[in-house]
Amino acid sequence: MAYYLPFKNNPLKTRADAQQMVRDLFTPLIPYLSHQGAALDLDEGGAIFDMQASALEGVARPLWGIIPLVLGGGEFPWWPLVHNAIREGVDPTHPHYWGPTGDINQRSVEMAAFGFLLAVLPEKGWQPLPATTQEQLATWLAGIQRHTMPQNNWLFFTLLVQAGLTRVGREDLVDQSLRSHYLEKIASWYRAEGWYGDGDDQAIDHYGGFAMHFYGLIYSCLLANPDKEYAQLFTRHARDFITPFSTWFADSGETLPVGRSGCYRFASASFWGAAAMLPLEQDEMAQVKGLWARHIRSWQLSPIFSESGLLTRGYRYPNLLMAEWYNSPTSPWWAMKAFLPLLLPETHPFWRSEEAPACAPAPIFSMPAANSIAQRVNGHSIVHFSGFIETKFQWDKYNKFAYSTAFGPEMESTAYGHLLNFGDNILAFSQDNGINWHMRHANKSVKVAGNTMHIHWLAGELEVETLITVLGNGRCRRRHRFILNKPALVAETGFAVHQWYNAHACLVNTAGVGAQIALDGENGQSRITSRDNHAKETHTATRAHTNLLSPRSAVPFLLTHLPTGEQVLESEFEALPKTQ
Repeated sequence: MAYYLPFKNNPLKTRADAQQMVRDLFTPLIPYLSHQGAALDLDEGGAIFDMQASALEGVARPLWGIIPLVLGGGEFPWWPLVHNAIREGVDPTHPHYWGPTGDINQRSVEMAAFGFLLAVLPEKGWQPLPATTQEQLATWLAGIQRHTMPQNNWLFFTLLVQAGLTRVGREDLVDQSLRSHYLEKIASWYRAEGWYGDGDDQAIDHYGGFAMHFYGLIYSCLLANPDKEYAQLFTRHARDFITPFSTWFADSGETLPVGRSGCYRFASASFWGAAAMLPLEQDEMAQVKGLWARHIRSWQLSPIFSESGLLTRGYRYPNLLMAEWYNSPTSPWWAMKAFLPLLLPETHPFWRSEEAPACAPAPIFSMPAANSIAQRVNGHSIVHFSGFIETKFQWDKYNKFAYSTAFGPEMESTAYGHLLNFGDNILAFSQDNGINWHMRHANKSVKVAGNTMHIHWLAGELEVETLITVLGNGRCRRRHRFILNKPALVAETGFAVHQWYNAHACLVNTAGVGAQIALDGENGQSRITSRDNHAKETHTATRAHTNLLSPRSAVPFLLTHLPTGEQVLESEFEALPKTQ
């Protein structure tokens, strides 16, 4: 395993510890910036976009940690490297020119860091630059306003660029009408109870924390002359998000690996770092600090670095299979967004507070605005989930019936269905004798009430009505009703157990009516018990490099042969994590 000792051994107990962590995460990039400048290339492949944009990521993303570090008075002796990269990257005549942005272009994402730099730290990001570079930088940044943006958190990137241009006296380049339109659009994506959908699709995942709320709090608390109405709105919504979002974190700090962009890793702590800027009561601040610090520390025992200390693509271990096509080798440095509280002085209540232990709001916590129900067991979280399913990337990052901080989700859930090998927490159908399989790709309606969730969903042309009832001690029931126009094989899968170093054990394996299978792994026990009258086969799928938390895993499932007509399947599922 590749551990980066400066990160692994940092106790992260004090502000000075966090300051040093930022410097240590930047240090492995220094040789590349020194020799390559704006054309930074880690020689670890690329992404869907061009290599100039990948190089730009490598310069821009560390700034999310460097800016608060320096703003709070911390040492950062490598500004000349940053200035040189900016000078080369924005000069159209230089071989290392990053190029102009365009419609739905990765450069627009990275421009936000430079907008933030100019807006809050112009004495480091603007004033030391030659006049020619200043003009080129301003012109390059202003280009973001002339291009189509995805209608999601990307709209904040334009707002940050506009704030930076305004701060350095280039308000002449700012389109004020666009500013008003984007603020109104962002506000329209708010659902309720602290939850935003990430854009018109209303996707629910970690972008709610490390994008929507994160940028909203930067806008409200750090930018000069924000619109007061929206600033108050963003602040109020962020406060409302604290309790529900806390259910996504285990007592020991791990969070739910749900949705896209898992390779940003401890960026998931960035909401807690941003929330430190809110006027919280002492007990709330202590809770926020604990959630922030424990999550970052939860990564210290995972091999997420290369031998030289570079962050890798993957989640709990290097794994390109889980990466989206827009994850370049430099993408993981968005984890630096976690260090926003470094801009707060040593005397701030965040740094003076002791870390409060995790405190779940309830053993079962209903979140209708997030189409989910959280369940607490052995200090871990299970979230029964029916958010928007994003099919542009790996859709099984969104379509599972449940996610857990202890039981990692599986990618490629039906890719090996012809071998009867499936991912976790899905219902899959085959009507051609197991050659092709369909799982949930869209929700038609979702209703959450108390400890129950009703979902009307689609698997290909098949419509399914599902009732999930959340029970105690890591248990739930899933009841599915559907009509088959021809016979089908149906697989019901449970939670994945890990077997990174120790093979799983099968505790129970009984086929037929009332079939039951239970597996024991490194992370805990996963059990399925049939509660209908169908005769079912019991199976275990053994998988490699498909689980976000463990490179080796095993998934229990029940297999049923069903005839044409209306059918009802019902099973009870249990996930019992190892006690922390």
